[in-house]
Amino acid sequence: MKKKTLLLALAAMTMLLAACSGVMDSKQPARQVYMLTPYSGAADAANPAQGPELSITVSAVPGLDTDRVQALSNDARLNQYANARWPDHLPEVLTSVMKRSLASTGRFSAVEESTRASGDGWLLLLEVQQFYGIRNASGDTSAVIVEMTGSIECNDLRGSFTLSDSNPVGDERLSAVVASHQQGLDDVTRQLLEQISKTCT
Repeated sequence: MKKKTLLLALAAMTMLLAACSGVMDSKQPARQVYMLTPYSGAADAANPAQGPELSITVSAVPGLDTDRVQALSNDARLNQYANARWPDHLPEVLTSVMKRSLASTGRFSAVEESTRASGDGWLLLLEVQQFYGIRNASGDTSAVIVEMTGSIECNDLRGSFTLSDSNPVGDERLSAVVASHQQGLDDVTRQLLEQISKTCT
């Protein structure tokens, strides 16, 4: 009986050590964290002190509220690029990037994260609908799609819109996939600024 108990204990310890060595194996690929940067192509000469305050919030549809860099396969499965992460969950990342993009335009006296406008301020609500690579049947990333829906409330006016952009990926490398995400985000931000100007005249 004692021999059987000893053998079971040794087997359990062997399994535990094997699991630990797998976690601590230096051959495991390191986690790679990728940054997205603000759009810088819309600086305005306007005096920010004279502009309205802007409140912004960014949400995401189910499946996209994650810090993983993702791809959509041709059978509608969401997959992750191995060990590739954003610095935070996608809504938090895009809220930060969009805040800085909008603040850099010089059109607003302040840009803050909030679901409600303050006083006579404006309110911008965005929801991420698509933000992933598109994989073909062979598993290669052919393109990256960035799409958001949103609304802007300003000066007793309200406008709703869809922002969308798609960019090809020429090389199956994470850096190329992330570069296409950045390009799509830049173009969607440019579209957003056009929608704000169109609605809030």
